[in-house]
Amino acid sequence: MGRLFELLIALFLLIHIPITLFGDAQAVLGPEWFHPRMLDVMQGYLGTYHDPLMTPPHKPWFKSMIYLELFLQLPYFIVGFYAFVARKNWIRIPTIIYGTSVVTTMVPIFFELWHHKAPGYNQVMVCAFYAPYLFVPLAMLLKAAFSSPMFKPRGRAASSSHLAQDSLWGGPPAKAKWV
Repeated sequence: MGRLFELLIALFLLIHIPITLFGDAQAVLGPEWFHPRMLDVMQGYLGTYHDPLMTPPHKPWFKSMIYLELFLQLPYFIVGFYAFVARKNWIRIPTIIYGTSVVTTMVPIFFELWHHKAPGYNQVMVCAFYAPYLFVPLAMLLKAAFSSPMFKPRGRAASSSHLAQDSLWGGPPAKAKWV
């Protein structure tokens, strides 16, 4: 998986920041935290698709997932965006943790979405909205789990040494062997 994949991951993480702050957070924070336009956008989405998870009242198990997203995933989105753009190998372990956490939490979410029955509920469309939040973290998890280092050295300097990349833990690069 090349540079395009890395940049798509960075874009996914960047886009996820406002979605978390202005969309998902509405499930746990009061309306006074949000601009009226953000509340209107959510009401329009709920009126059109009848998403059972984002429709109040929110179930306690779902609120716990949103708190995890706000306090654990949101910092990862910011740091991960930088790391994928800058190709920093120290993001490998945090990506494994993030990917494992998200894929695990998406199981009950999809179970709930798939089995929910209500008038006007567009099951296929709502599941399609949630699908990238399963498949992109799964792809990230697989890349991180099976690629060490996560980002391969590139360019002419990389062919003679691995000075172009930092270590897995973000420490100084290994010394080059000059033959």
